Amino acid sequence: MTAEIAILNKSAIALAADSAVTIGTSDQEDKTYDSADKLFELCRHDPIGIMVYNGLSFAEAPLQSLIKRFRNECGRFDSVKEAAFQFLRHLNDFGVSSPDRVKDDGIRRLAMPIIDQIFKRFQADLQKRLMDHKPQEEIDWAATTNDMLDTAIDVWDRIYKRRKDAEFIGEGPVVISEHIEQELVSLVANHSPGNEAQKARILAILKLALRKDLLSGGYTGIVIAGFGKKELFPTLLSFEIDGMVGDRLKYVVRNETDIDRDGPRAAIIPFAQRDMVDRFLYGLDDQIERYLTQFSQSTITKVREAIIGHISFEDDDDKKGFEEAVQDAEEAYISGLKTGAFEEIKKKSRSEIESLIEFMPKPELAKMAEALVNLTSIKKRVSRGMDTVGGPIDVAVISEAEGFVWVKRKHYFPSELNPRYLHRVGQAVCQEDNNAHHAKSSAGSSRKGRKTPARKGEGAGGASRGN
Repeated sequence: MTAEIAILNKSAIALAADSAVTIGTSDQEDKTYDSADKLFELCRHDPIGIMVYNGLSFAEAPLQSLIKRFRNECGRFDSVKEAAFQFLRHLNDFGVSSPDRVKDDGIRRLAMPIIDQIFKRFQADLQKRLMDHKPQEEIDWAATTNDMLDTAIDVWDRIYKRRKDAEFIGEGPVVISEHIEQELVSLVANHSPGNEAQKARILAILKLALRKDLLSGGYTGIVIAGFGKKELFPTLLSFEIDGMVGDRLKYVVRNETDIDRDGPRAAIIPFAQRDMVDRFLYGLDDQIERYLTQFSQSTITKVREAIIGHISFEDDDDKKGFEEAVQDAEEAYISGLKTGAFEEIKKKSRSEIESLIEFMPKPELAKMAEALVNLTSIKKRVSRGMDTVGGPIDVAVISEAEGFVWVKRKHYFPSELNPRYLHRVGQAVCQEDNNAHHAKSSAGSSRKGRKTPARKGEGAGGASRGN
């Protein structure tokens, strides 16, 4: 996991990302390092940056390398949205060209968590039934376990059927090829409990889930932000991708923020571990909301029971009607708390902060972005569990005026010991500037040398209209 922040106003975007990365396998202890790169320049010709979180590789290749290749090959973009989807197509092309083993591993990575979810639900129900079992009670355990597995399958079948369809790079419906189906059949046969009919239902759920927007724990978050060639104000898009389904990259759009005079004029957007940032910005986070909701539900239930215990009713129907009316009022209160009170608190707090961010200078945007990431890092450091946020914080500011500018950037090597590296970078920048200047000069010469054809009725020396 990680903590990343994007702060936008009309003049610039500040991006900040920590450096913690957790590496582990299913049979070994996890290890955390604080030297990962998660913030990069996406395009050399337009001021556009990219941050990545959660998974830092794609099709078993480092995303850092794929980003660099895209940066070296891409041209100019009219908009950030165009650049973002071009980068997704770049990933899709790389995924299509991957070896079959890599593609098969990707399908297994998508499918195995679903089988595990069904099995864990079945195990939990079975354990509860065993704990409730009395010695004198006679039970047909074969039939009972069969029914419990059917129930677990029903639960996840309903969950996936209610989910929205995921998006895929390319056009047309996603086709589950015969090769993919055979891979899924093998997974179900080797890892799924139940009889043949139940395994067939689990197979159908896997095929359905591959098309839905629920992602596995190995997803990769991608944040792309900056200015396109035709954009005066900044734009941010964020995606979560979850590997390839056949020859199609699966993705979900999580955020699309377009700063404008008629739309939002400023925004603070946290990614990955966002609880401390939400608490700072809104005074609330998901955990506090959950605790307040649970406390309110428990308290009003006790109040209802105490009131009913002190009221005399004419008959049972009168009591039942009163209880139903009070329960309806309780549900309306909890619903209002979730959709009304909490949202109003967030809206007011967000409005106060964003009204200041709208006019915040670029240096202050950078300082605030770094401080919010550092806030999450400190919270993780003094909390139980692994330090999943930490290390040096990379900060960049992107503006129409100065382009992509590093404010803070870590290096794993001292610059004074690597003059050749700095020389190579300087040469590459100079070559880019020369190429851009040459292209601009060539375009200007072409326009000057182009003769305007004479209009009908005019000779070669007739008047021509300017462009």
